[in-house]
Amino acid sequence: MSERLTPFALVFGPLSRDRFPAIAEALARADLSSADRDQFVLLEPVGHLLRELVPEESAPDALEAYMRLLHHGYRHWAAGGWVYRIGAAALARALAGGPIGSHLAHQALYLQLPELVMWGTPTAGEPAEPLDGMFVTETARSGEIAVLGIFGLRPDRPGFSAVGVEGHADAGEPGGSEIEVLAARADGAPAFSPLLAGGREAGVHSLANAGELLLLTTRLLTTLPPPIPGERGSGQGEGYDALLERFVEVVQ
Repeated sequence: MSERLTPFALVFGPLSRDRFPAIAEALARADLSSADRDQFVLLEPVGHLLRELVPEESAPDALEAYMRLLHHGYRHWAAGGWVYRIGAAALARALAGGPIGSHLAHQALYLQLPELVMWGTPTAGEPAEPLDGMFVTETARSGEIAVLGIFGLRPDRPGFSAVGVEGHADAGEPGGSEIEVLAARADGAPAFSPLLAGGREAGVHSLANAGELLLLTTRLLTTLPPPIPGERGSGQGEGYDALLERFVEVVQ
């Protein structure tokens, strides 16, 4: 696969080296885990950074979006910056069905999908955009994950669209076929079936709702290789080093 810009590199990049260590120190002083987003956003260095990132006179929903993005960005950095590049075959199997899970190889990671294959409409009434991938992180609730889908990421665009959802795979379902967020479509069509004109012929798929985003994420998580013992980010503690992101190809 060719090298592609990640949303973390686009938004945070070198900024993370300058500003994220102060957040890590504040968490350590308060004896808090960054998994708790409500506590995370109350930290002084987080507040300072949010005021720099959020445009003036932004609506409350825009502030919430930036809070989610900063939380996912910090968690991604603190966990070692793991990016799993999902290959076409691995994505096709996840779209077709199979088990689901909400266990992460690291406390946070990014799933980067093949380009222009999955589409969604993150903003109602606006055109569909391609899904670049998903930030995924553990939350403060056992077994729950937070997902932030990144849409419309491209080199000639200064930003992107994002959709957030929290949930988990149903541990009480032995077949691993249920999630706690509704993914069914009102018209009864299968999940991920194309909504774009000519989509079936073009071999593209669509996300109709946040439940489908969570469903796709929980299926893809079961395809990831386990971390190597001692590998950076394989534990649960906060930490960081000079390498901002690490890439793993998921072919099968």
